Amino acid sequence: MTHVSSAATTPSMCRCTKGGETYSRLAPLVEYLDSLTGRADLKVLTGLLESVQLTRSDIAPSCLFGQKGYKRNTIRKTDWYELLALCWRSADRTPIHDHRGVSCAFKVIEGEGTEIRFRETPSGLICPAATILMQPGYVCAAEDSDIHEVANMQAPGIDLITLHIYSPPIKSMNVYEFTQPVSEHCKDAYAAPGEAHG
Repeated sequence: MTHVSSAATTPSMCRCTKGGETYSRLAPLVEYLDSLTGRADLKVLTGLLESVQLTRSDIAPSCLFGQKGYKRNTIRKTDWYELLALCWRSADRTPIHDHRGVSCAFKVIEGEGTEIRFRETPSGLICPAATILMQPGYVCAAEDSDIHEVANMQAPGIDLITLHIYSPPIKSMNVYEFTQPVSEHCKDAYAAPGEAHG
C-alpha cells in the first residue's frame, strides 16, 4: 500500500474535535485513517508517521498536560481509530501493558521518551528485555503481544510530547505488575527500618 498524497485531502478531513482547529500537517495521515473499515495495517501506520513532519506548534491545541500523570488528548476518533497527542511531565509513565487486538504506533514530537520492553518468561513473570531512548522523530510500532512501558525520564521541567494512533480505539488492554507478595519467612529482610515483623 502506498502513502496517501496530501494534495487530495480537504481541510475538513483534518479538523480537530476541540475548537475546530485544523491540523494541516496531519492531512495524509488522517486521510488514510478516515478510509479505514477495519483494523489499520501497522506497517502503513509506521510509514505515515515516519513521513509526517511535526513540531509541538503543529498540534498545539492538543498539547494539554495533566496534573497527576500523563494526559491523553484526542485529536480525532472514529469506530476504527483514535489519533491522540500524549503529553508527559517528568516522571510520568504508563503502566506496563500490551496492545492485544489493536494496531498501535506513535511518534516522538518533542523531548526524549524512554520505552522499556519486556518479555514473558516460562515462570509466568515478565522480564525487562530492552530499554530504548526515543529522540524526536522516533517511531514505535507495537504488535499485539509486545509488552512495554513508556515514560518521560527526563529531568523536572522537560516535557515529552508524542503522537499516537490506536486502531481500533483501545477499550481495554492487559496490564502487568512486578508486585509480588513477600513470603512469611522473608518479611523481616524486606521491612523498612523499625518495622520488623515478628
